[in-house]
Order: sequence, then C-alpha cells, then structure tokens
Amino acid sequence: MMILPRRDFARPVALIGLLGLLTLTGAPALGAGAVMTPPAETAETTPQHTNALVNESSPYLLQHAHNPVDWKPWGQDAFDKARERGVPILLSIGYSTCYWCHVMERESFEDEEIAALMNEMFVCIKLDREERPDVDDVYMTALQLMTRSGGWPLNAFLTPPGARGAADPGLEPFFAGTYFPPTDAMGRPGFTSVLRNVNQAWTTQRDGVLEQAGNLTSAIRQQLSEDGERVRVDSTHIGRAIEELLRLHDPTNGGFGRAPKFPQPVYLDFLLDTRVMIEDAAVRSAIDNAVRLTLDAMATGGIHDQVGGGFHRYSVDAEWVVPHFEKMMYDQGQLASLYAKSVLYDKDPADALVLRNLLEYVRREMTHPGGPFYSAQDAEVDGQEGLNYVWTAQQIDAALNAEDASFAKDVFGVNEGTNFQDPHHPENERVNVLVLRERPDVLAEEMGLSLEAFVKKIDGVRAAMLTVRDERKQPRLDDKLLVGWNGLMISGFAHGALALGDLTYLDNAEHASRAILNDMRTEDGRLLRVARKGNAKQPAFLEDYAYFIQGLLTIHRVNAASMRGDLTYLNGAADLTRIAYADFCDPETGAWHDTLEDQSDVLVRARSAYDGALPSASSVMVHNLVELHELTGDKAYLEKAESLLASLSSEINRSPLATINSVRALARVLAVDPSFPDTLAQPATDADADPEGSVVGVFASAERVRVPKGGSGEVTLRFEVQDGFHVTAREPGVEGLAPFSIEVRGNAGVRASVRYPQGDVYQGSAAIEGGPMRVYAGAFELPVTLERTGEAWDGRALLVVRYQACTDEACLAPMTVELDVAIDP
Repeated sequence: MMILPRRDFARPVALIGLLGLLTLTGAPALGAGAVMTPPAETAETTPQHTNALVNESSPYLLQHAHNPVDWKPWGQDAFDKARERGVPILLSIGYSTCYWCHVMERESFEDEEIAALMNEMFVCIKLDREERPDVDDVYMTALQLMTRSGGWPLNAFLTPPGARGAADPGLEPFFAGTYFPPTDAMGRPGFTSVLRNVNQAWTTQRDGVLEQAGNLTSAIRQQLSEDGERVRVDSTHIGRAIEELLRLHDPTNGGFGRAPKFPQPVYLDFLLDTRVMIEDAAVRSAIDNAVRLTLDAMATGGIHDQVGGGFHRYSVDAEWVVPHFEKMMYDQGQLASLYAKSVLYDKDPADALVLRNLLEYVRREMTHPGGPFYSAQDAEVDGQEGLNYVWTAQQIDAALNAEDASFAKDVFGVNEGTNFQDPHHPENERVNVLVLRERPDVLAEEMGLSLEAFVKKIDGVRAAMLTVRDERKQPRLDDKLLVGWNGLMISGFAHGALALGDLTYLDNAEHASRAILNDMRTEDGRLLRVARKGNAKQPAFLEDYAYFIQGLLTIHRVNAASMRGDLTYLNGAADLTRIAYADFCDPETGAWHDTLEDQSDVLVRARSAYDGALPSASSVMVHNLVELHELTGDKAYLEKAESLLASLSSEINRSPLATINSVRALARVLAVDPSFPDTLAQPATDADADPEGSVVGVFASAERVRVPKGGSGEVTLRFEVQDGFHVTAREPGVEGLAPFSIEVRGNAGVRASVRYPQGDVYQGSAAIEGGPMRVYAGAFELPVTLERTGEAWDGRALLVVRYQACTDEACLAPMTVELDVAIDP
C-alpha cells in the first residue's frame, strides 16, 4: 500500500458504527494489509476480457481494461447504471506506478470468482487519482476520517444515486479501505469477505448504511470546505514553524521525522528562504546544519538514483538507503528547484552535480518529443520492486573494466555488503541499492583526486553502467502529460538554468511551456489538465493553474536575469491568473477553491491549505500574486494575495507546519507590507481552537520556581485528560502526530528536563499506518526539572506544554499552552 502522510483534522467527527460491518470485516486492519506478501508472478496470457476502460487514455485505467471486472470510468454512465440497478458503487482509486495497486489487481481484480462477486453486487468504477485529484481527495478524506490512515489503492463503497429518492445524487461513502488480500488471512479481512458483508449490510440494514453515509459526508464537507475565520498571523507563526521543523529534524540522518522518509521540499524551501530573517546565530546555524545534512543525505542515499539521476518517491528507512522505487515528475520538479536554490545560496558543487544529473535524467527519459514532461515511472518490473535499479557485485564486474568496477564498488557502497532483500520475494538473492558512500568532495580527497577529476571518473562509470542498465527490462512509463506537474518541472529547469549557468535548460522550460500554451487549452484560453497521444481533456484544477503560472513566472525571472527581454511568459502568467481568479476565487471571502464551481460529480467544492507531497494550490497562488506585484508594480495583485492569505490564516494559526508554504508566503507578504497583520483579528486563543472547552487540564504544583545559577528548580505538572480523549505520547510512533512536549521558551539561560513515560499502546493502532501508536490518557503527573544552561539569562522564561488530543474518530489540532509559572534566576 502506498502510504499517505496523515491529514490534521480541525476537530473530532462523530461517526456511527456501520451496524456491525466493521466487526464482520475486521476493519481494524484497514490500511494495514500492505505488509502481506503477494503471490509469485504468473506469466501473461492473451486477454480474455474487455471492459469500458479500453476506451480511456489513462495508462492506469488501460492496465485494467482486460480485467474480468466490468469496470467503468468515473462518469454519468456509471452513475446511471448504479441508479438503475439500485446497488452501491465500488470505487477503486489508484495510479499507474502504485505497487500495491498492481498487487491487488493480480490477486483480486484478475480473479474470475472475485470479479463475479464485484459485478453481481456493485457497479464498479476505476479512477486514476492523477487525472481526478478532486474525487480522490473526497474519498481519501473519508478513509482518513474513519481510520486515521490513508493510501492507495483506495477502495470506497458509495451510495448509488436515487438511494434516498429520485433527487438524491448519491456518491456518499459509507465504507472504505486500502489494500485487501483476496481471502481472510492472519485475522485480517479478505476482499471476498468485505464484498459480501458490504452487500449484506446494504441489503438488510440500509437505513443504517445511509445514516453512516450521511454522517460521513457531512464530516467530509466540513473538513474540505470550511472557511475559517480570519485571525492575526505574523512573524510569530514563522518562528513557530522554524521551531517545529528544527525539533522534527533528524540530526543523525537528515530529513524530518522517522521512517519512512519523504523528501519534503516545502520544508527545506521554507528554511532556505527564512534563515536570512533569523537574528539568533544559534538558530541560524541550526537551520544551516539541518538543510545541509538533509540535502547531502538525500543526494548520497539510495533514494537518489546514483546511476541514472533523479529521485525515487521516498525511503522506507530512516537512513535514505532503500527507496520505494517509483519516480514522480512532481518530485523531480520540486527537488530540481530546491537544489538549484541551494546552489545559488551556498555555491556547493555537490548540489550542482545532483541538479545537473536530475535535469539530464528528465531530458533523457521523461521528456515528450513535443517538449512537455511525462508523469512517472513505475516502481516494479515483472512484479518486483526496483528490479531495474539494483545491482550485485558480479553485475558491476561484468559491466565495467576491472579498474572501473573496483572504483564503482567502493564509491557506491557495494564493498560494505548487500543492503536490500525484496520483502515480497524472499526467494531472491540479496542485492545492492547503490548509495554514494560519502560526498563527492570527501571521496575525491580520500582518493587523492581533485574534485574535477573525481567527477569525470564517476560520470564515465555512471554512463557505462547506465548503458548496461538500459538493456534490462524497463519500468512502465506513465506517459500522460499533467499541466500542474509540468509547471513544477518547468520551474525546475528554469531554476537549474540560472543556478548552473546553462541556458539550454531554460530552452527545455520554454519548449514545454509553449507546448502547453498551444496544445492544452480551450478556445477561450482555459487550461486542460491532462493530455496523452495528442488528446487533451479535463478542465484544469487550481493546482494546474498555480503550478503552471509559477513555471511561467520562473522563466520570466531567469530570462530577465539573462538579459532576455521577452515578456511572453509574464503576459501568459497574467492572463492565466485572470482566468484562475474568475474561475476559482470567491471575491467576497478572498478564498480560492481547488475545483470549478460547476463540477457536479464531486460531493464538495474543496479548498485546502495543507501541504503534502505537493504544496497546496492556494499557497502557491499567494506566491504567484506577490511575484506578479513585484514584477509589474500592480497593487491589485498584492491585495488579492493578502486577501487569499487572510482566508488561510485560521489554518496557519492552527498548524504552521502543516501550512508551511503558506507561512513562507506570509514571510514574503510581510517583506512587502509589514502592516498586513494589522488588518486581521487578534490571535486565536486555545479556547478559539477548541470550541468544546478544555480537553486537557494542566496544573502546576507551584506558581513560582527559582533556578539559581549552577543549580536547578523543580515543579510538578498534573494533566487531566477529558474522558473520551487521549493525547499523543512523547514518541507517538506514528508520523504526522505532534509529540507531547514540555519546554522553556523565551530565555536561552534555562531549559526543562523531563523523563517522559512511554505511554500506553492505543487499542486502535492496527488501523494506523506506522503503528503502534502510544498515548497518555486519564490523569497523570510529570516532574519537571528546570536547569541553567550556562547561557545568559536573557528574557522572560515561559514554561510551555504542547500536546495533541484525539478521540477514537479524529484528532484536534496540536495545542500550545503557556503556564502561569514564574521562573526566576
């Protein structure tokens, strides 16, 4: 199962149980089945079945066109069929490079008996999430609300149109999961059991199913479309974001958090841009160290394709060694811009090498002859993850002469032993995911070479190994063209041209942009999201406009820096911004929606502020509007940027880390207009964030604590967690949840020392990706020792508690409480 970083939810959501269905199907295992081993691959045979997907253009949908399942594409024909039959819709969402999507297809969707059950009981719809991210977002939110986890394949059961009467549009989710094995195993529900029990519930307990669907749909609408009140956001939110990122930073391996490790370029972008604002030398140094360690760790790790260039999706371990091998264009684009920015800031030649190899990889393997960029390369070959990318020592010996083979095995870590065993194919031999043993300059010094000589040597070795690797069976290519992802890669090529001083890369950016402007628009100039084999379709979403406008503006900036006077791209960005404002912005509130107003096949017109693998579209539009203001001097752009940023202020205040790209935009707005915060209301209090009242009571044993020089002071904190809630432990065990913490802020001369309990294992941990999850509940006390640090006593010391409270259904936003405890020297 492809995992998904957890979404932060604003408040608990009350959901009823599905009349015993969860017990019948073993629902605690939702999202946890991905650890199971798929069966051995079978030889391909001539397709015996053909369904409606054969007429689609999506590579993912075409992969399922010859399943025995009577798949239909998302659309009115399928909805009408469900209305006519009066049966639920089984919506299965995935994408072409999703490993566990392929596994479930082989195990279940190609199985004649399982397909027969699906066809008998449901109208079955297949959807490519990359073509319709709006639909995916709705049903992924449903899954996360139900299970606190997510991922793909996403299998959701929806009410048919007409379930509550002729006017009912249906499409409401009432049950969902990710990967299911075909049959019950190890206490987990098999897909066959899920199908039968959902059908039984629909047939015999329909009122309860409809009630569940209604409650869940209300919660989805609240989560995705709620327009929070405007609250004051200012430089303190920038400071909070920096503080949280530095706390999350892994000082040993780089990156943020624990395994699995994602590149998270939005975090590093933010740190690179805001470090110049930091006056505290220690904090600035901590930022520099975090950025450098992370960039180097990714560059030398197995997540970076050491032979072909470019980056895999994420690392399954904390050390960046073994990746999930798919390659996504949105990662390449963002990471190209990130490494280019680092080159411009720090002039580090190691970053320049990574950047050039990435851009050459995209040129060589991911560029359409007409200029735009393809979407992705698969993780698997012949059902085995990474088969194309891994090496044995013997394969390296066969590929290179003796001298080069010895060099390659040394620098790529092969001499240190194998590092990868395919967990899904334990019968395979152990092999090596290639890593770079050290930074290039360190390796060059070890070998007594200049950096230039080392680079020439390793480039020759890489080229020879790539020639051999290209003779292997290659991963599948998803060759559809997505406007938004192209926009990110256009920015990457333009930034790369500036950083490397090579305008041929700018030519790539311009070529892709012209192709999109010419071939992926309607007659009235509006963008179309996706194209394949000359056929462009699907009205674009806000993310397409935001990322593509960003790409056009980047080209313009680089053209200007290179003394090229072409205004084509600036004018194009302005024209598309005008269209996007008309189509996506609510002029009364200033908020921009992710989808068009007239899209009738989605439950909710969503607006998202949260950043994940991709930055939120609204946050990117704030940057674009500020950029247009800076380039044109037109204050109307700045007014729109500030209005949009104000509409995001509630989310920013709730979680600066989850909205990090909006916080970076806030820094840009403050640089242009320092008075912006004064146009907003006062900061929300903790009570504002928790309308139901205090969930966690915090009490101190003393109102004043003295911490003498060379000594320490003690205070005991008592916590009373409201019934029905728990708070995440110091080590929650799950990515995306805020760890419990007690610390001193505002004075570098004193710190808090706490021995945190391990916490109890949350009883629903089986439903959570990355579990077990540990929590604190009920009443408990923690002694806190306040110690002098040796630094000067330089301000008012505040004792601060930070926690995240959850129910069994959802989590509140993380809370920060400043205690009324005076700390004196």
